[in-house]
Amino acid sequence: MRRWLLAGALVVAALGAGPEEEAARNARQASEALRRSQRTMHAWLKRASETTGLLPRTGKDANWVVKDSAADLYPFLVLASYFTEPALYETTMREILRREVLLTTRVGRLSDDLRPGGGFAFPELDPDRVIFGSSEYAKDGLLPITEMLGDTPWYHRLRGIAADIVKHAPYRSPRGRLPARSAEVNGNMLQVLSRLAWKTGDPALLDQALVIADFYFLDMLPATNYIPADVWDVETRKPLRPVFVLSDHGNEIVGGLAEVYWLALHRRPEKARQWREAFTRMIDRLLEKGRNADGVWVSRLNVETGEVVDARHAHCWGYMFNPVYTAYLATGAEKYRKAVEGAIEAVTRKPEYLFDEQGAGRGWGANAYSDSIEGALVLLNRLPSRWRGGQGALGAPGGRVTERAETARALDDAVQKFLSRQREDGIVEDWYGDGNYIRTALMYALWKTQGVSVTPWNSRVHVGAVQRDGVLTVWLEAESPWQGRLRFDHPRHRDHWNIARNYPRLNEFPEWFTVEHDEAYLAAGRTQLGAELIAGIPVTLRAGQVMVLEVRHAGAAPYGEK
Repeated sequence: MRRWLLAGALVVAALGAGPEEEAARNARQASEALRRSQRTMHAWLKRASETTGLLPRTGKDANWVVKDSAADLYPFLVLASYFTEPALYETTMREILRREVLLTTRVGRLSDDLRPGGGFAFPELDPDRVIFGSSEYAKDGLLPITEMLGDTPWYHRLRGIAADIVKHAPYRSPRGRLPARSAEVNGNMLQVLSRLAWKTGDPALLDQALVIADFYFLDMLPATNYIPADVWDVETRKPLRPVFVLSDHGNEIVGGLAEVYWLALHRRPEKARQWREAFTRMIDRLLEKGRNADGVWVSRLNVETGEVVDARHAHCWGYMFNPVYTAYLATGAEKYRKAVEGAIEAVTRKPEYLFDEQGAGRGWGANAYSDSIEGALVLLNRLPSRWRGGQGALGAPGGRVTERAETARALDDAVQKFLSRQREDGIVEDWYGDGNYIRTALMYALWKTQGVSVTPWNSRVHVGAVQRDGVLTVWLEAESPWQGRLRFDHPRHRDHWNIARNYPRLNEFPEWFTVEHDEAYLAAGRTQLGAELIAGIPVTLRAGQVMVLEVRHAGAAPYGEK
């Protein structure tokens, strides 16, 4: 056990090229990401409507649009405030939630778009629009907050929306009512319902998830040769749009089906047995038809023939590998793990998959880079620190050893370009996708700190960490006097959701170094309980002072002498 308090900001050079140096570098990278998140948050808060207090869709569209302002912008201002300005989190962010609930709900707890001066943007009620927007808010906005923070007012908003989408599901199928005809909305709801079913055990939420899954696994997929249709006519049982979108706004259904299958394995094993063939055939068919020569997803397939309709790579390529890795966890089949590893190797060799400059010219913008970088982080979290390629996923000769460090360097380069897109005023691209910029910056910062955070945070205190051989090395540096707490992460998948095993899923924040509440750890020169580390170690630093701290697991109960 070592604990140093060092004077001067340049002590890294004296410590050599070990984990301390890497943790110090990570601290600076994390600080930049947090600082930029805070600036973007304040830039958008300045644009809130004076009448409603709600946020605009873009710099030119002042409407609060549920599928955009609520789903992709506001929630990440909430998370930015939690890490950088807790007082703002407790006040302004809760006030926006209060106004959102009181002003925008139109069908039960489901919301519709609002004009900046008040009143709904659309005089006529469209149930499909309301369900679509509310499902996007739930999946893309409220799920991430709950993944990170657990039981909060935003969690209860999530649960209310989910319950009312179930209540008002408009489409009758042979299996029961469906929220929508589209793969996107049904996929959104499978992800929301699966996680809430884990957490609450509410039979109504579980039953609705099973209805949607039965419809896809038992009815649609056998009729489409196991490639889900983008839009399906429930009455005629034929595709209204016979394509499958492997990119955003379509691929949600595959992730949702993987989540409900994983849920069924643990809660309804008879259903998992009934679905197993359809689930694995869907994954196999997509792997066969939906990847390019590098093993990365293309954008669109024809459902009827399996032919590629749009060969451009899917910018959110990582999201579709979450269900592939879940298939590996569920079946143990190595081909699924190798497909994921092959994709990670491809984006390491060709950084344009992480940051495609040409994509900006096609209108992808920072949001595309967000999706790509986040997908890589989620998968990198699941893969071992080193793997050896055998036969490539597409039969190409392998054998090259790929170090995770190579992927980390590619991510660092991509994130640096990505973060630099921010303007001087804090705005990134002047649309609701700036919320995704914050989301990615926060996810990157938490990787660089291995889940460690400080409170109160300011731009002159820097924390970074690196984990090697079960030892976490934390670097904490203060440019000006600072007093606060150093907080550690915990198994949020279990503590917040009751999920049995941490499968990869959309809109999660990966867990890096976690501590158990009731187990012992060596930290700060003494044995401490995980609960103490989660609450935070008290620290006081002078200006220019650095603390380097090693943390390691000291074992589970019983702790007393025999």
